[in-house]
Amino acid sequence: MVLKFAILGCGHIATKMAAAVKALEKNGMGVECYAVASRTLDKAKKFADDYGFGRAYGSYEELAKDPDVDLIYIATPHSEHYKDILLCLEQGKNLLVEKAFTANALLASEAIALAEEKGVFLSEAMWTRFLPAVQMVKDWICAGKIGTVESVEADFSMPLSHIERLRNPALAGGALLDLGIYSLTFADIFLTDEKIGGVANHIVQTKSKCVKFHTGVDATDWIDLVYKNGQVAHLKTSMVAPLKNEGVIYGTAGFIRVQNLNDMVELQLFDVAGTLVESVKPPRIANCYEYEVLGCKSALEKGLRESPEIPHGKTMQMMTQMDKLRESWGVAYPFEQSPAQVWERSGDKSFLEICDIETGKTELIKEFDCVIEAPNWSADGKFLTYNSNGRIYRYELGTGTISEVPSLFVDNCNNDHVLAPDGTGLYVSHHTKEDGLSRIYKIFFDGRMPVLVTPLAPSYLHGVTPDGKVLAYCAERDGEYDIYTIPAEGGNETQLTTAFGLNDGPEYDCDGEYVWFNSVRTGRMQAWRMKADGSEQTQMTFDAHSNTWFPHISPDRTKVVMLAYHERDVRPGDHVPNKDVEIRIMTGNDKTGWSKPRTLLKLFGGQGTLNVNSWAPDSRRFAYVRYART
Repeated sequence: MVLKFAILGCGHIATKMAAAVKALEKNGMGVECYAVASRTLDKAKKFADDYGFGRAYGSYEELAKDPDVDLIYIATPHSEHYKDILLCLEQGKNLLVEKAFTANALLASEAIALAEEKGVFLSEAMWTRFLPAVQMVKDWICAGKIGTVESVEADFSMPLSHIERLRNPALAGGALLDLGIYSLTFADIFLTDEKIGGVANHIVQTKSKCVKFHTGVDATDWIDLVYKNGQVAHLKTSMVAPLKNEGVIYGTAGFIRVQNLNDMVELQLFDVAGTLVESVKPPRIANCYEYEVLGCKSALEKGLRESPEIPHGKTMQMMTQMDKLRESWGVAYPFEQSPAQVWERSGDKSFLEICDIETGKTELIKEFDCVIEAPNWSADGKFLTYNSNGRIYRYELGTGTISEVPSLFVDNCNNDHVLAPDGTGLYVSHHTKEDGLSRIYKIFFDGRMPVLVTPLAPSYLHGVTPDGKVLAYCAERDGEYDIYTIPAEGGNETQLTTAFGLNDGPEYDCDGEYVWFNSVRTGRMQAWRMKADGSEQTQMTFDAHSNTWFPHISPDRTKVVMLAYHERDVRPGDHVPNKDVEIRIMTGNDKTGWSKPRTLLKLFGGQGTLNVNSWAPDSRRFAYVRYART
């Protein structure tokens, strides 16, 4: 395969890539300098002449429509990546996108979803991950030349604040997306690789500080990371400090110094006394940009749709990490909506309603002048329970009578609660006074003393087995949110999921055979199912443009209702209140298969709308809450 390579955008970074691609072409390595595009034809022609590209286009649209191009490298400022990606994906083009991939994780998730929907190749151009030097360092570590890795230090700083793109918030400026991504990547490469550490490793604690530039972007950042196995990373980046570009990996028997985080021009091995043992300057064909091109070429020849060196999940992980850092610093770009941003309700009105899936009709049960959330439907069909202002209430369907479920000191319940199968009360998630974290308690209709089930926190209840003996819940342990079970009377918890990212909303079916849940492990939040022992974890929904939350299986096991957020309204791992959402349903069984979800209702709601199972015993109706939007 001769890869017809094109460049969209003719700025500074494009010149680096052009030089690398020309070197590959000259060396007969199966890459052709095919085309370039700029906003003006004159600039494109000059660039094509300077670097030996065969075609020049005066607009990005013309390049995207060229039927012969095999791979387009997007070299525009990262504030423009999203719209340039969508432009090219709509024409079915394979893409290599300069880092930072997009300005934030929301935009990244939408771009990745569209690429997967179109069935085309998409990769982030984080060239460092493609370098042969990375494997050389890993080989030293795996050979035990520095003993056990204990920490990483990385600093990529450069005085760049005079450049408009870096200082302007409207262009997604700042140190983090331009320089800091390298420091974060350096730590990720050498502290999370299972081949180095032998076990999966992830961040359990982040501490950071930012000094802002006068325009509001981040100028200098310090980031300390603690990992599950005790390793630490001390990272720095700055666009105002003097030049420094170095990473060090410290082990029990020595350390490795990497000169230049981005292209790793020299690798130095030191013993524990600090004596230089070995120094290597890794070979390069041109300027090291060529390795990501060769990586993409290899992936395309294998029919892959993402790069093994930086799969879509890794791009999303790094984008989300940077989002959270910026959020903690109060650094936002004027064109982005905060993922946590919500709309105002019309006062605090709530509407408790029932949907009949056979007729499609909805019925207003009661209007409240307060916020209520998460209705449960009793097994005998006579009442609903819901939470409001930290308490649990019972609504009698026959009479409309409302009574508070006595819970004594358990007075700060969230919207994670289920009715106990024995009819004596509910299991609830209560934010305890000592630390404000959620723990699971059982409260009783007869007012007896609540019983603590999960001493460890935070724990968010979602499911109980039909016999009432086991609870399923989402819990954060060591920085990761996974699904656990525990005996209803208390005891040792059992972890069922280990996939990276949030796993939430576990709920047993009426036979206790399966647990339905939602997981972000494939990039977008989707509905999943597993056996009660955690085996056979299977994705059940594949919605490219919505995040699916809280799948609720009907008593007859033939219907699942779920909540869906549009991809632009929340990050895949977020479920916030006061959003425009949809309630969707999928039907079927294991013998005939399951349908794709279809939309039943569109409403203003969020996490309290359909947070816990609210099916009626007849498997025909379910309860939900909506709100009025101003």
